[in-house]
Amino acid sequence: MKKNRGWFKVGHKPWMGGWHMAEKFLVVGATSFYGSNFVKLLEAKGHEVSKMSLRNWSHDEIKADYVVNFAAANIVAESWKKPTEYMLVNVVAHTELLEVLRKKKIKKYVNVSTPEVYGSVNAWVTEDQVMNPSTPYGVSKAATDMMLFAYHRAYDFPAVITRTANIYGPGQPAYRLITKALDYKRRGETFKLDGKGASVRCFIHVRDACEATYLAATKGRPGEIYHISSYDALTIKELVERIGCKWESVPERLGKDFCYMMDSTKLRKMGWQDKISLEEGLMQCASAISA
Repeated sequence: MKKNRGWFKVGHKPWMGGWHMAEKFLVVGATSFYGSNFVKLLEAKGHEVSKMSLRNWSHDEIKADYVVNFAAANIVAESWKKPTEYMLVNVVAHTELLEVLRKKKIKKYVNVSTPEVYGSVNAWVTEDQVMNPSTPYGVSKAATDMMLFAYHRAYDFPAVITRTANIYGPGQPAYRLITKALDYKRRGETFKLDGKGASVRCFIHVRDACEATYLAATKGRPGEIYHISSYDALTIKELVERIGCKWESVPERLGKDFCYMMDSTKLRKMGWQDKISLEEGLMQCASAISA
């Protein structure tokens, strides 16, 4: 009888024909869409997982080999209305966590960042692209990334940064673009597009993004940035029309970047590939809404 290589025993994982204790992960922001899917991946791989909120935590909660932080105030338009809150959550609260973590022996700290730190670009950019954020949210995330680099240089803190394209997938909150457009289509309503939907984005299925995040956590080098993105760039208008939703144009929101296109060659050379096409992913999302 062949061994079932896809089977995992909770708390352990296969290694060279035997078993050893699985490494422990602490997931900050585990209730977010991205974070909750990452927890599912870790559990499927047999890791021991603990969860923590960035807003309310204690030192006793931090017992892990790897810490992955998905927590953030992340509604871009809202950040113009609450810039102080965004700095307090994304920078101050994050730095308070770093101060505790740097005194503990962890193997890796992964901060899930965003292409918003680059501002608008006009070509595919690599991880050495200069940060030039254009919104309070982008500024707060850029400041956090810079703090991590400072801690890495000063304390040899094992920080890794990932910057992820637009995440989507079944179960995503209703206010997110794809879920919202699919719901508008279902109800026969007209979707309102900022600036005629001319902005360019890349979309990555949450399952592919989680696999990439796991690779960055376990194999990424401290002090490095890794892009997580597909190479399917399209305008928001093209996406909404592909979904089959009626739309009308409304004025562009303040500080909206025209284009994000992140080259993910660096992570692909480590063995990662996005496996779920946008067409397949949209079908999954549509089925989830219809269910």
